[in-house]
Amino acid sequence: MAVDVIMPAMGATQETGRLVRWFKREGDSVTRGEMLMEVETDKSVVEVEAPASGILTKVTAGQDDEIPVGQTIALIVEPGEAVSGTREIPDAGPRRKVPARKKAKTPIAPKRAPATTPDTGRFLASPAARRLAKERGVEIAGIQGTGPEGAVVARDVLSTVEAAPATEGAQVPPSRMRRIIGERMTLSKQTAPHFYLHMDVDMTAVEARRDLLKQRGASPVPSFNDFILKAVGRALAESPSMNASWTDEGIEQRREVNLGMAVAVDDGLVVPVISNADKLPLEELALRSRELVAQAQSRRLTPANYQGGTFTVSNLGMFGVDAFTAIINPPQCGILAVGRVAPRVVPDGDAVAVRSMMTMTLSADHRVVDGAIGARFLQRVKQNLEEG
Repeated sequence: MAVDVIMPAMGATQETGRLVRWFKREGDSVTRGEMLMEVETDKSVVEVEAPASGILTKVTAGQDDEIPVGQTIALIVEPGEAVSGTREIPDAGPRRKVPARKKAKTPIAPKRAPATTPDTGRFLASPAARRLAKERGVEIAGIQGTGPEGAVVARDVLSTVEAAPATEGAQVPPSRMRRIIGERMTLSKQTAPHFYLHMDVDMTAVEARRDLLKQRGASPVPSFNDFILKAVGRALAESPSMNASWTDEGIEQRREVNLGMAVAVDDGLVVPVISNADKLPLEELALRSRELVAQAQSRRLTPANYQGGTFTVSNLGMFGVDAFTAIINPPQCGILAVGRVAPRVVPDGDAVAVRSMMTMTLSADHRVVDGAIGARFLQRVKQNLEEG
């Protein structure tokens, strides 16, 4: 009996997915559970397993097609099973190609024709190369490939961009991720009445504890951000009003502290979630944060990695930023923006001293919390950090 291969849903709000590549060709044998295709959502690239064993046939979607969730794009049939050539494949909606980036004003002529697959005639290019080409406004078909079998790889795209003469500028269509971020952040600013609170924190005790952990050979040594995540998790557990969301039915206070961590990726940012962050020991939290960052930057997050967040921390200190304000990640009611840890001259009784200081800024939803609640929450985070 024929089994449908559909575009899977990787998240509750996902409407479409982009087919990055097939691991099998039409007519190939497949085994249930082996990798069949690679799909890109707005947050990650996910390898999808074959739903059954048999022969792959009736493939109706190709590389770079953007397909509605639930639409059938192929069949898997038993060996020798006849499939009517007129068999209707369920259609959940129109399929479209991902819009191509505009060609650079001064195109680069290829030294030789790019490699193509003999069965489909499609250009051979890695997913990273295709993303870079779209971001930089370069036609992938005009790039000489140096990868396996002449495939275009990321370094080929970068070399092409660097070799191109300077132009007055070009309109670059947003990536799928950038478009989703824009929509969500616009909705957040339009619907959630933001207010902002700033507070400085003395990070001297955290520095001392990190130095001690280094001396003891801790692996990994928790970063400043790990200490911040731990402090925020503990403060949220004691501040249920901040661990909440605005809903049509009222304010929903969450029982679990699931801490979102903003991570920059090539074409935007994602927010993987550390579940029960308030209950994790610092060392375990540090390991978990590193795992999530690595998965995010390689676009290998699963839906479970970025769902269920109750509050978010965004840290730009590693870029030398002293302070900034962040936009709330809906439906959460708050986000904490933290800057770099740097020496500053501060009052010390009747004198002054040089201390390692950091500025944190709370953005909060005034429908859910008021200034006093936000201020007490910041005081608790500050106390947790200054106690080391």
